[in-house]
Amino acid sequence: MSEVEVPHHVQKEDHKRVGVFIAALAVIMALISSLGKNQANQMIVKEVEASNEFAWYQAKRQRSYLNEIELQRIDFELAGNPTEGQLAVLKQARNRLKAQNAQYEAEGEEIQAKAKANNAAAELAKHRHHWIELGEICMHIAVVLCSLTLLTDSKLFFRLGIAATAAGIVLASVALFVRAHHETDVEKTSAPKNHLSSLKPG
Repeated sequence: MSEVEVPHHVQKEDHKRVGVFIAALAVIMALISSLGKNQANQMIVKEVEASNEFAWYQAKRQRSYLNEIELQRIDFELAGNPTEGQLAVLKQARNRLKAQNAQYEAEGEEIQAKAKANNAAAELAKHRHHWIELGEICMHIAVVLCSLTLLTDSKLFFRLGIAATAAGIVLASVALFVRAHHETDVEKTSAPKNHLSSLKPG
């Protein structure tokens, strides 16, 4: 009994549909890849900004610590018998150093707030990049499966490719709804804050 062959024009139409689908996949995959790179860059930028903020906070704390040492020296001098001229100079220096330390304290709180915000933004970008990366992997798998459809004429690979495409789009879309629910992790990444607080004289 002779085999029933699929008409050539029917097969050609199927290949056209698969080809168009692969082209659409390439466009979607390019968009997802672009979003992933954007989140990766955002993560790097925010991590660098947070690191810079912590370094600046450390510099402020060191200056404050040096001022505290100088204030202790001035108090020691005032406890002696300074002349009226020396007394005026010492009090003026003490007031100036105390004003500087108050300013450093206020600036330090602002710097820490910015650093924590940058840490949180970096964590958010990290989690979004993770989901987008999974979606991109699914899209790559979909392209391979659809390519196998053209080679084998098996509709099973095409159906699997559609499923992989849907999974990739869903996974990439999850990134748009990710929120920073990792406050504990953010606190851990803010460890330099706790370390730097030890610079304050007890």
